[in-house]
Amino acid sequence: MSSYFGAAAGASGPDPLSRQSPAAIRFQRKASTGTAPSVPPPSVPPPESSADEEEPRASTNNNYSSTSTVAAPIREPTRVSTLKREEKEKKQKERMEKERRELEEKRVKEDEMKKEDNNPVHPSLGERTSYVEEPPSTTTTLDRRDRKAEKALVRRITNEMQMATYVQQIDLSAMKQPVGAYTQGVSRIRMLRFAEAILRRTFWTLGKFIANHKIFSILVALACFASAFILPVYHKEQLYIDLPFTHIFGSDSDVISNGIGISPKNQEFNSSNPAFSCIKWRDNNHFAVLLRTMTSRDTILRKDAVLAYTALKKKLDHFPAEKKEFMVQCSLECETDKDMVDRIIKKSPQVALTYPETFVSMSKDSTNLTRVYLGAAIGGVETDTDGAISKATSLLMNFDLKNDLTGKEHNDWHKHFEDQTKLTAASNISLMSWSPETFKDVVVSSLKDQYWCLQFCLIILFVFCLLGSFGINAYQSKPCLGIMIFITIAAVSVTGLSMQFYRNLPVDPLVYPICFVTIGVGLLWLFQLHFSWSRYSSAAVHPTEKIAFILAHDAPGIAASAVVIVLTFLAMGAAIQNGHMVSSFLGIASSVAILLVFTVCFISVFVFIGGSREARGVKWYQVFKTGDTQFTAPQLASFDSASLFSLHDRLLDARPCASRAVGAFVISPKIRYPILVLCTAYIFFAIYGFYNTGIDIKEEYFLPSESSEKAFIEQYRDQFGKTTQFVELTIENSIEYHDHDVQNSIFDIMDFAIAEGYATRAVNWLAEFAKFEKASIYDVNPDTFVPVVNLVFLPSETYRKYTSDIVMDRFQTQIIKSRMYLELTSKGFAERTAFVDMLLKKAASKGIPLSVDIPSSMSLRHDISVFTSGMLAFGVAIVMLFFVSLLLLGQPALTAMLLITSIAVLGETVGYAYFWSVPMNIVTLTMALAGNALTCVIVMAFCYSYSMSGKSQIRAGVRIQYTFQATLVPVLFACIVPVLTFLPLLYVDVPVVHHLFKIVVLNATASLIHYLFFLPNMMLAYSERFGFSCTSLNCAELCCDMDDESSIYYIPTGGRAIHPEGLYHHPSYTYTVPKPLMNAPPPHYLAIAAPPVNSIYGQQADYASRGELKRESRRHRRHSESSIGASETDGTPRRDRDTRRRRQRRAVSRDSEIYEDLPSPRVVTSSRSTSPRRQQPGSMRRQNNHSGPSNPRPQAFHYDEGAPQWRPYVQPSPYMFYPGPVYGQQRR
Repeated sequence: MSSYFGAAAGASGPDPLSRQSPAAIRFQRKASTGTAPSVPPPSVPPPESSADEEEPRASTNNNYSSTSTVAAPIREPTRVSTLKREEKEKKQKERMEKERRELEEKRVKEDEMKKEDNNPVHPSLGERTSYVEEPPSTTTTLDRRDRKAEKALVRRITNEMQMATYVQQIDLSAMKQPVGAYTQGVSRIRMLRFAEAILRRTFWTLGKFIANHKIFSILVALACFASAFILPVYHKEQLYIDLPFTHIFGSDSDVISNGIGISPKNQEFNSSNPAFSCIKWRDNNHFAVLLRTMTSRDTILRKDAVLAYTALKKKLDHFPAEKKEFMVQCSLECETDKDMVDRIIKKSPQVALTYPETFVSMSKDSTNLTRVYLGAAIGGVETDTDGAISKATSLLMNFDLKNDLTGKEHNDWHKHFEDQTKLTAASNISLMSWSPETFKDVVVSSLKDQYWCLQFCLIILFVFCLLGSFGINAYQSKPCLGIMIFITIAAVSVTGLSMQFYRNLPVDPLVYPICFVTIGVGLLWLFQLHFSWSRYSSAAVHPTEKIAFILAHDAPGIAASAVVIVLTFLAMGAAIQNGHMVSSFLGIASSVAILLVFTVCFISVFVFIGGSREARGVKWYQVFKTGDTQFTAPQLASFDSASLFSLHDRLLDARPCASRAVGAFVISPKIRYPILVLCTAYIFFAIYGFYNTGIDIKEEYFLPSESSEKAFIEQYRDQFGKTTQFVELTIENSIEYHDHDVQNSIFDIMDFAIAEGYATRAVNWLAEFAKFEKASIYDVNPDTFVPVVNLVFLPSETYRKYTSDIVMDRFQTQIIKSRMYLELTSKGFAERTAFVDMLLKKAASKGIPLSVDIPSSMSLRHDISVFTSGMLAFGVAIVMLFFVSLLLLGQPALTAMLLITSIAVLGETVGYAYFWSVPMNIVTLTMALAGNALTCVIVMAFCYSYSMSGKSQIRAGVRIQYTFQATLVPVLFACIVPVLTFLPLLYVDVPVVHHLFKIVVLNATASLIHYLFFLPNMMLAYSERFGFSCTSLNCAELCCDMDDESSIYYIPTGGRAIHPEGLYHHPSYTYTVPKPLMNAPPPHYLAIAAPPVNSIYGQQADYASRGELKRESRRHRRHSESSIGASETDGTPRRDRDTRRRRQRRAVSRDSEIYEDLPSPRVVTSSRSTSPRRQQPGSMRRQNNHSGPSNPRPQAFHYDEGAPQWRPYVQPSPYMFYPGPVYGQQRR
């Protein structure tokens, strides 16, 4: 550095290529890593004005002050008589004595003020010949409100480590004007305005505590984890895996009613209508057997197949002891029809049968024909032109057990059922059976396989955590920390699963997918904390202070995100009734809460341990090596917000890296418009898919692809699907059926369904009775309506099929319940939720107590309520995100970004699920809503990093680069690793697992796309275009945007050296430029003192909190200094002459003597730090007075970095973006 400054001193001549185009560049203070120059800054030739011209102005300036010498009053010309001169000298001595007394009083007051105010103040500058507009500041040495003109104090620089600012010659002719994100005037979006004071101070104290009490902190985290097992231990009898349908659908009936006149104690129907029956897959008492031909060209109605069918049915019906003791017995007509079907099938190889109904004779003479419905027993039918069956491919038999069977009886019948189906066989016939017990076993087995595969998911997670903890060398590698991150994520995932035991119900086996959301959130927070240690590595700092700084600076964002997520998902769980959604939302809330505790109390300990080993110079595998424990002395004795942010700027490693390059790329003007086009198309397709998506859930989604149960369901839907898609309309109370207005209302509902294309035909006993009434001879009136229906209409052969659809009271006087049917089209079944809703509303408007059921749907109640529950949960989430984020962040712009991104990501996840053939049901929609937690965490991490980028990242473009530097790798981990850890679950070939995997992929992809393309440009728009929306309440103490009092100004000069008194002839421009290391000043720089600017880029920093007492202290201090010089002269001619000569000598080399008063430095003799510290002003003053050949300048002083207003040498970095104009290549 000595040679560097020597070269700078030699180059004192003006640059012929430079012009007088000044601009000012502000530099933030940085940490010291080197020594100070051994020679003072280069001298600058004095201005054109001579010292003689300066004396008269100095004699009239009462505010002129100096700490070394002060010029005596100007002597009278020689023509003045001796008496007058002596008289004036006498008056002058009296005045000096008076000033000395005043000085002593002021010194006493000043000492008292110094005890209260330890902050140093700069001496006021002298009068300037011209002025320019400068931003106001309460921390500067220029207090122009009290004086119109001030002059700089001149003192010899004796300490080579004192700090100064410089004037550099800059040629502005080749100035390049940037646009967009790299221009000035950017609105700085701030975060955590209201909660900052509490959070930062708390985490600072907690960081100090963690560093000194590591074991206790770990025990606190483990105690919180152990508390999560209270509920599982209390409900340990429920620790088993069962069918998930109770949690998914609830225990309510699938029949949906409009709530008008519903009587809960109405009598049930005697039996089902044979023409409208369907297998109830979740009924524990329903069994079935399906016989199907192996080739499509073969027919099932042949002798061997029919014999196998009748033999098996007889064996199963008459168990045990040749009696139907276990079977449900229906009415006599129902049993007759069942026997008739069996007889017809037995004779089918010999007779021609019509389909779906056939007529058989009940007597030998074939005079009495009976209509029998065959559609429920024979499937895959092809008919000829006469309607007769030409080919049939399947036969179906159903068995319904009684509900009052004991467990032993039920198991015995099931065992008999399994044995008989295995023994029965026929050539070219496949026999498939349906048993609820087998269905349950297969579903539970697949769920257990999924939980076994979670072990392999944990292995993949462990590998990624371990690999992610390795750095660029063995010193920065921390595999132990990676292992602890894995343990933390596994622990919080288990905590989330344990929260479902708040209900006394078995384990909800489909809650486990929330663990992948927890994995994403945990990876983002924990690796962000891990990478913070290496990101803040620009200067040496004590490990204890560094972990406290990291927690105080970065952990508030994590805490704010955790509070937002926990409160949001707790509110969502409280607002929803569905058990699966509630368990999932409470699991996420508990996982995030425990994750916050582990992050602060557990992971921070290992981050500190790993960072301490790195600071000691110990490699990760050197377990028993201690290393160098002589750390840098702590710089901050107590928490101070301004010092914390200044420390951030000094520690930040702002060198170019890949993540910063990505941030610069996504906001570059060339790529911004293509991104806009692609994102518009991306959102458009998402909206289209969201609009067309449907609600669907089937039993097949929970069965393995190769299971016999799934094959049975698929074959049943293929062979009998056309006869099972119908709507059952039930009038739940007694109404005036004889009233023609009531009849017309019912007929209108039926006709509406057909007219709108939801149904093909309506099967309505009331419409048939209306036809019967017109053709009959009976007088039908309100008194005879029920007897005619009961005694005449239903017993007739044509209308006997409606017997099971009407329920009479026990006195046979009124109809208390009846049902009708609508055969659905493909549109009606696909849009069944909207169709059912319209039917119920129409019935309610006409006053008809109607209930609706669709037996072919797995759960109609689920189909109708899932969309409502999902939108309600998401609406609650949006409201909570709005209020909680606005309260914690205090920024409408950040809240708007959070809400917009959450809505967009959910819409894109659901919309693109439509294109990927993922049905929306309670399982997939819950996973999509749960993934919103990861989206919110990513958005808040982005906003927080952008807001806390520091004063060295003043422009929006550079701050976005900083944000990518801080969050890109953790966000990539959070979006990619959960998808990769899900891969082992695909081994379980169950559709619901594949659907969940696709939802995880879509949610992670949408979140990553928004992070990479939407958020940077949206933040850029808010920062540049909509600055008015980025404001909040002004709070000087709580805001994080307080300007640093130790800012340094660089003011470019013109073609020649500028006298310090004339520096303010030029306009001042202030910008912030980061520099990780302190360097020596370049040539052609002049040391001056300049004020920091507090109102740049819309920031109006309020320093009124310092109080009027400090300003009064500065005034007293400046007034006392100005009085010293005036009182130290006795007014003799010789002293006046010596003073004038000294002033002339100073004028020659005053450019190398301008400096600012040192603000209360201390002498530190610690051998642990090699960085220089500054001396006390008093000691410096004494050294200046006695400096000479025998008193060489001291070389062992150190900077006290903990002292306020510490100002190192700073030089602009060539690789960083400069706020404001970007200058061309400087010529040297």
